[in-house]
Amino acid sequence: MLNLIKLELRKGHLKGYAWGSVLAYGIIAGFLALIYFTEGPISEEPIFASYPDMLEMIDVLVRATFIIYGAALLSKLVISEFRDKTMGLLFAYPVSRKKLMYAKLSIVFIWTFTNVVIANVLVGTIFLIINENMGYVDDQWSNSLLYEHGLTILMQAIGAAGISLLPLLFGMRKKSVVATIVSAVLIVMLVASNNMGFTLSSIIAIPLSLSAIGVLLAFWSFRDIDKVDVG
Repeated sequence: MLNLIKLELRKGHLKGYAWGSVLAYGIIAGFLALIYFTEGPISEEPIFASYPDMLEMIDVLVRATFIIYGAALLSKLVISEFRDKTMGLLFAYPVSRKKLMYAKLSIVFIWTFTNVVIANVLVGTIFLIINENMGYVDDQWSNSLLYEHGLTILMQAIGAAGISLLPLLFGMRKKSVVATIVSAVLIVMLVASNNMGFTLSSIIAIPLSLSAIGVLLAFWSFRDIDKVDVG
């Protein structure tokens, strides 16, 4: 399986996606900086009322971004290859079709998980340092806060990674890249939308449950792939 993942990474030319991730980090940081420097000095009720609020907003934006990004990667590795009928060429090789598909799904899962963790750490660290110097958020961070937030990031990253596989169910119906991306956007709107400070994803059981469902359904979708004619 590991060798198949390595082969897929080489074949997929994913270097552009890696640079895209770096660009996404910058866009997230820039958007949050705009809010921070606009709201911080003048607002009586700033969006960032405390460090937990700041870190939570960073986490929500990061997960929303990379769930959709994961769906885009899923489209490239799976949906488009079925749509363009290049998957049949891959299946001509003496490799288990099931293992090949599972390798592709594993790449999307690991990619999303890794980016959610890295983006949270990078952007979160940047804003902790900025606020230490600017002081717009009147709060004190502690090691216990960072430890608890670190655990939250890991669990939410697992949730986001599994959720990024859910759009596969919609995209595979008509082998549609558009349906895959749109369904990812709708899922993000449902899970990450903020209603008076509350999001469904703030109840950690919900993203973890959706993650488990996403993984199980994605792998279940290809359970009979060795017997199916993909022509």
